[in-house]
Amino acid sequence: MQIVNKKKVLICIDWFLPAYKAGGPIQSIANLVNHTKQDFDYYIATSDADLYESLGLPDHQLNVWLVKNGYKIIYIDAAHQNYKFYKALFLKENFEAVYFNSLFSKNFTLLPLVLYRNLPVRKVLAPRGMLGKGALAIKPTKKRIFLKVFRMLKLHKKIVWHVTAESEATEVKSHFGEDCKVQLAPNLSARTKGELIEKQKQPNVINLFFLSRIAVKKNLLQALQYLEKIDQQYQVNFTIIGPVDEAQYWKSCQSKIEQLPRHIKITYLGAIPNHELNEVLREQHVLLLPTQHENFGHVIMEAWQNACPVIISKQTPWQNLSTQCLGYDLPLVQPDKFINTIESFSAMSQSEFKAWSEASIQFAKKFTENPELIEQNKALFLNPLNTNKK
Repeated sequence: MQIVNKKKVLICIDWFLPAYKAGGPIQSIANLVNHTKQDFDYYIATSDADLYESLGLPDHQLNVWLVKNGYKIIYIDAAHQNYKFYKALFLKENFEAVYFNSLFSKNFTLLPLVLYRNLPVRKVLAPRGMLGKGALAIKPTKKRIFLKVFRMLKLHKKIVWHVTAESEATEVKSHFGEDCKVQLAPNLSARTKGELIEKQKQPNVINLFFLSRIAVKKNLLQALQYLEKIDQQYQVNFTIIGPVDEAQYWKSCQSKIEQLPRHIKITYLGAIPNHELNEVLREQHVLLLPTQHENFGHVIMEAWQNACPVIISKQTPWQNLSTQCLGYDLPLVQPDKFINTIESFSAMSQSEFKAWSEASIQFAKKFTENPELIEQNKALFLNPLNTNKK
C-alpha cells in the first residue's frame, strides 16, 4: 500500500519516549511510528512524565511542538492538559486522523475525543486490553463510571476501535454493541535482529525472569507462589524487571520473597529502558508471566526476540505455544501446571533447551517482519468510516 500524500495524524498518549516505565503502550506507538512514518505525518501529544515521576524536561521544551526523528511531539505539563489548550493547539493543525492510545484516560482520551467527537476526522481508539475481564476487575468502580460517561456521550459510536486480536473485538462488542466499528491490526514490534543466541543452560538450573509493571494485573505474587512449590533439586534464579506500579502490592510480593526456600534466588533490577533489555535478557532462559490479561504483550515478544520461550497464562492472544516450541500458555486456575512446567524447563540440558530457544527467535523474526501486519496498521488511518453517528 503506497501512500502518496501523507496524512496528518495526531496520536494522544499519556506517556511517550523517553518515558519507558509505563511499558507496552509506549512501545506500541514507538513501533507504529517507526514502521510507518514514511507514510504519515505524525504528531504525538503526551505528558511531561513517566509512570509516577517527571521526565525533568526544561521549560522551553514544554507545551510546544518539537521535531524528533521523523515525527513531531509535544510534552504537555499538567497545567495545560485541558480542553481549552487542546482546542487552541489541535484544531489549527487540521489533522485528518486522531489516534487515542488508551481507553481509561481522562486527559489524553476523553478530553480530546470530546473535542473531536462531531468533527469529520477519523477517530481511532485502542482499548489496549482494558475491556478484558481481568483488567476490569481492577479498580472496577472507577472504570464503571468512566464507561457510563463514555456511553452517555455516545463516544463509542464516533470512533473506530483498533483491536489487536479477535478476542479483543469480542470484548469491545460485548460492552458497546455489535454495530461498533472495529478494525483488526496486531501490534507492531521492533525488528528482530535474528542472530542466534547460544544460551548457556545447565541441567536442573534455570534463569527465569518476570518483565512487566509490578501491579495486580501482571500477577507477580502468583509467580512467586509457584516458585515456593518448586522441588529443591532445581536451582531457580528469578530476575524481576519492571517498575513498582502498586506499592502495597509490591510489599506483599516482598513478604513472599522473604519466605521463599534457599534454592530460589531472587534479583530485583527495577525498571530498565527498552534499549538496554537485550543485554539483560542475553543471560535469561524463560519468561514467567501469569498475567491476568494482555491484548498483545510486548514483553512476550521481547522474550522471543531474545531467544527465550515463555510460560504465560491463557489470558493473552498467544495460544497453543507448546506445539511450536515457543513455551506454554496455561490456565491460572491450575497452578500445578505452572509449577510442573517450570520444573520441566529447569531439568533441561543446554541441547534440549536449544530447540525451544531457536524456535523462539525464529518465530519472532518472522512475526516482526511480516509486511501484512504493517499494511493492517497503515489501514487504521485510511478508508474513512462514518464515525459521526448521532
